[in-house]
Amino acid sequence: MFEELIQNPLFIISLIVIVVFLVGMIIAGSAHRIFYKIKDDLMAVESSLNAQAYQVLAFGIDKFKQRTQLFLAGDKVEDCYDYVNDRIILKPEIFYGTSVAALAIACHEFGHSQQRYNNSIFFAICYFLQKLNRFFSGLFLPLVLLGTIVWIIPFELNIIGKVMIYVGLGALAITILMKLFLIPLEFGASRNGKKFLKKHVGIKGKELRQVKRLLRAAGFTYIASLFEGPYLVFRYIFGK
Repeated sequence: MFEELIQNPLFIISLIVIVVFLVGMIIAGSAHRIFYKIKDDLMAVESSLNAQAYQVLAFGIDKFKQRTQLFLAGDKVEDCYDYVNDRIILKPEIFYGTSVAALAIACHEFGHSQQRYNNSIFFAICYFLQKLNRFFSGLFLPLVLLGTIVWIIPFELNIIGKVMIYVGLGALAITILMKLFLIPLEFGASRNGKKFLKKHVGIKGKELRQVKRLLRAAGFTYIASLFEGPYLVFRYIFGK
């Protein structure tokens, strides 16, 4: 039975995919640890602006004549831009923050709102794909793992395991495709945020380099997001 499985291309592909994503989880974890380390360091560095992040964003919204609204995030909501309702949602430590990290993160989300007001069709497509990704990203690993187990158990209905693997691999393909589309969107938002801080807010010198450092670290988490689904499940179960 095992020799037959070893010679089966589907079984080999399943094992390779599982190993790749386990390695990917380590990469994703490393990218997130580096980002959070830099973020924690820069949360303690006060900006020379002497202004809270929401005040800086309110200035930008008014300057570019946007209708974007600013909201405080709830307990389980991360910093984000709500495309449907045109809202920037920030956690209290970012919303009211005066640190370099608070400004960088807030202006990244402001960069997303600028993408919307620039009438970017790419942004609208990516937003739709992002919603689909939340569904498909949770299907891949459980289906492939469970499908492989069901498949190798010798019983008459083990064809169910093969079907589960095919569905799981399909979900993986869709997830990777969508995330590849999303990566340029995130980098574009960071680019908009840095430009706004430099050109219109007056951040320069060491502070601007610190902003770039944080957003560059965030950029690696966007790339690592290709493997982020399983990593986030692991992190949720076992903690940070």
